[in-house]
Amino acid sequence: MTAPYRHAPPLKNRVPLDVAVAAARVEAPGMRLASVGFPGRDLASPHHYMVLFTGQTALTARLLKPVLVDAATGKVTEARDMPWYMTALLVSQPLHFGNYGGLPFKIIWALLDVATIIVLASGLYLWIVCRRQDRPATAQAEPMIMETAE
Repeated sequence: MTAPYRHAPPLKNRVPLDVAVAAARVEAPGMRLASVGFPGRDLASPHHYMVLFTGQTALTARLLKPVLVDAATGKVTEARDMPWYMTALLVSQPLHFGNYGGLPFKIIWALLDVATIIVLASGLYLWIVCRRQDRPATAQAEPMIMETAE
């Protein structure tokens, strides 16, 4: 999004933050302001404000919409939806931390975890017991002498 401005000269003046956010709101109607990256900081380029919006529903509240606003003119340079892989990552984040479904979902998840641990432990136990039974007792066994027919 900022590649065309890579070699642009440094800014001398920039528009006020209110102007940049107002311009970005036009590109993201009905969305909530999440964060603003100032020019020259990690989130934005040296020539832009990066205004991030989120949705208002439970699903879209996790999705980000970046709007790039030119810091010299206050006009929107570009507004995009996140790529599909970032959308998938942001939507699956609560599943990783167990934030979907509330307490009933967490209880079911805990029971499934306990069942998995039991299956693993019983499998290890059976494997160890079977190995012990299959092992020949070498100290007590008599040597076998094979008779040859002549």
